[in-house]
Amino acid sequence: GSKFCSVVLSFCATDLVDHLWFRVRTMELGSATFVPSNLQPVASAPAPHLATSAALRGAVAATRPSTASLCSHSAGTALGLLLAGAVGGSRAARRKWAKRNSTARLVASVDAGIPVNQTVQPPADLREWRLRSAVQMKGDAWPTPKNDRLLKAARGEKVDRAPKWMMRQAGRYLPEYLELLKTSDFFTVCKTPALSAELTLQPLRRYETLDAMIIFSDILVIPVAMGMPCYMEPAKGPKFEFAIETPADLAKLNMKPDVPSTLGYVFDAIFWTRQRCNNDVPVIGFCGAPWTLMGYMVEGGAVSSFDRAKKWLYLYPEESKKLMAGLRDIIVEYLVNQFDSGAPLLTIFDTNCGQVPPSVYEEFCVPDLKYIATEVKRQRPKALMSVFPKDGEIAWANDSDFDVVGTSWTTSPARARRDCPDKTLQGNLDPHLLYASPEEIMKRTERMVKEFGVDKYIANLGHGMLPTHPVGGPAAFHEAVNKVSREDAPTSSVAAPKAAASHGARTMTLNLQDGASCSVPMTQAGATSMQKGLAEFVQMFKKKVEAVKPAKYDEFEFSWVQDTLSVEVFCNPNAFATIFDVKMFLTVKAGYIKVTSDIPLSSLQSDLEAYLAA
Repeated sequence: GSKFCSVVLSFCATDLVDHLWFRVRTMELGSATFVPSNLQPVASAPAPHLATSAALRGAVAATRPSTASLCSHSAGTALGLLLAGAVGGSRAARRKWAKRNSTARLVASVDAGIPVNQTVQPPADLREWRLRSAVQMKGDAWPTPKNDRLLKAARGEKVDRAPKWMMRQAGRYLPEYLELLKTSDFFTVCKTPALSAELTLQPLRRYETLDAMIIFSDILVIPVAMGMPCYMEPAKGPKFEFAIETPADLAKLNMKPDVPSTLGYVFDAIFWTRQRCNNDVPVIGFCGAPWTLMGYMVEGGAVSSFDRAKKWLYLYPEESKKLMAGLRDIIVEYLVNQFDSGAPLLTIFDTNCGQVPPSVYEEFCVPDLKYIATEVKRQRPKALMSVFPKDGEIAWANDSDFDVVGTSWTTSPARARRDCPDKTLQGNLDPHLLYASPEEIMKRTERMVKEFGVDKYIANLGHGMLPTHPVGGPAAFHEAVNKVSREDAPTSSVAAPKAAASHGARTMTLNLQDGASCSVPMTQAGATSMQKGLAEFVQMFKKKVEAVKPAKYDEFEFSWVQDTLSVEVFCNPNAFATIFDVKMFLTVKAGYIKVTSDIPLSSLQSDLEAYLAA
């Protein structure tokens, strides 16, 4: 082994070292990991973005170490590792080296030639490099990525095909992700820029036509920065060391954390990822919405339902608004710093949007979301903003500063276009479809893209990837999106709202609060169905009043849809003591027009009786 090593070095050491060192310095990575400890950022001084390979080649010569120094590096450098793997040596020595350098290993592929771990350690002055770059950019947009299809679509510009990425595209369904997580825990990965960048890049290596990466992090890093330590509980998910059980617990929180310091690792990871991908595609930054973060903080971590959070919202409305306003202000600073680190598109995930009625969401959540978009754009006019109100209504976002609005799979493309005609839409394939055959995935994906239309559209899922997804499912999704061009799927203009077709409909007058009224074209069957639903609600409420032991009763929901008209009625019976106190929340929507109002149960019953008797 030693003789062979000396022969290799004597014949080709100079050329080999030149080649390897240049590849390290320019981040032109192959399947191996080259991590010399004296790596310095060649591009950091002259420009905040990566220089071209030609420009770097001259700088590389000045900093290239000697052949001897590269091969004798005490930590086991790139060339040393490469040769050790080729010529053998002590197994114990190799195991000892690998244990000391777990993030710099050369690991065989586990699937279809995809290397498990290509982690590259950033230079020691990564943060200083990032901060210098941000100062040079002066809050302006970073140089355009080579593939800017996503950014064009977000701005509403024409593209050749729909850009695409997948929520949770870097995750547990990837074998290479699982392999890397064997050597570290989840939150350590989030806080380690080298590992976060590596996981962010993994999907791009496997699915080469992806149009974006989303930084590998977690929405709960904000509560952690506020003083709520969090850990990952096996088979259950994230869990805080304490929960916000009463308003008194708000005193435990730091409502004004030092965002650049406490969350600097996220900004470092975004910056390093951008360097490692050579600005090929944009890096998406993100955070959780105030309501979603509040839900986790009140529940104490991941739960199957957010009952305690909803109860907290109703019991302590003013304190809820105070907490969400504090989160809102932190989020603004957090997203601005992400933009300054190289993320041109910033996404707010409101995963818990559908947990509350539309009226409650509009009262407690929408104002903060609109403020975030407006304030981030005020501070960084070139930033692109996206929001995903999962399983909720999206019409409110059309009158906001968000550029992109995500839709769940529960919303049809036609309905989404009607609700947000001025925005770029994103979504909304049912993630469970990715378990189907490639043919079925492609057929339904192509249909989705054609229904949305290519312009002002970003293809995505209706929620995130699942841990048990096969890696072939996303491949079929990408292939299908790639096949549909603008000529195949022009985005249809949104027609003006049409009056509801008659279908036997007659006008029913609903008497609202404060003397207002609303005339709705309602069919006999629709009114009868609503009357029957209200009668069942009354019977249930009587049982509630007569019950010896208090219990929680299900919320009442009724919906009637005809053409572009919909009538929805909602009530939480647990909020009222007697049947005479009960008020229903009514929502009437016709195209772009929406009317909402509280209406006493007795008044709604009277209006229905008058309509049916006529």
